[in-house]
Amino acid sequence: MRESKALVMLSGGLDSATCLYWAKEKFTDVSAITFNCYGRIQKEKKAAVLLAKRACIPSLLKIDIPFIRECSDLQKADKTFNCPQSDSRWSSYVPARNLIFYSIAAHYAEFLNIKWIVGGHNSHDGSFFKDATQNYIEKINLLFKMGRSFYNQDPCVIVTPLNKMNRKDIINLAIDLKVPLELTWSCHINTSMHCGQCYACVQRLEAFRSMGIQDPVFTMNSCHED
Repeated sequence: MRESKALVMLSGGLDSATCLYWAKEKFTDVSAITFNCYGRIQKEKKAAVLLAKRACIPSLLKIDIPFIRECSDLQKADKTFNCPQSDSRWSSYVPARNLIFYSIAAHYAEFLNIKWIVGGHNSHDGSFFKDATQNYIEKINLLFKMGRSFYNQDPCVIVTPLNKMNRKDIINLAIDLKVPLELTWSCHINTSMHCGQCYACVQRLEAFRSMGIQDPVFTMNSCHED
């Protein structure tokens, strides 16, 4: 893969940031793509831009898809619609999210002659979000072989380097790769600092604490509050 081009799915979070720096180690030419869905948190948008800049990525594709809404957004717009309450992750659920995102990425990858699309799904994601499982990703790759051949005969392939890693594994890899973790944004609340309460924040906090190290985004929060 060393002599190939890659397109990284960059949300601005810990996993995608780690994938960005992983890709820079594996590929000679790395671009990134980020998706602006309905109501996307400004801090997350900023994180993607800052991470791409810090990694010296020459091309960050910013794709506006305002018609894509999370479950919580649909609930706000339609009072008759209710997100399931059994799990807090339902609030960020998007029907067919990864099928949509990877299809858009493949569209750009073909015309940019990019072979590899890098996604940041970890070992926890597939337990709830079924479109984040390796089996699902492999099925998308099969579809790419059938539907992406106009420009060239070498269809793009999705790779998920974190798919067997838990949160602690990813943090260790991020540290090894010198990912600027202080620039990442994981919180699902539209606020100026990580809330520490949503499921994404809790996962981060628990992982860093179990490793005996401080999460720089929460260290920065504390300094800001003081």
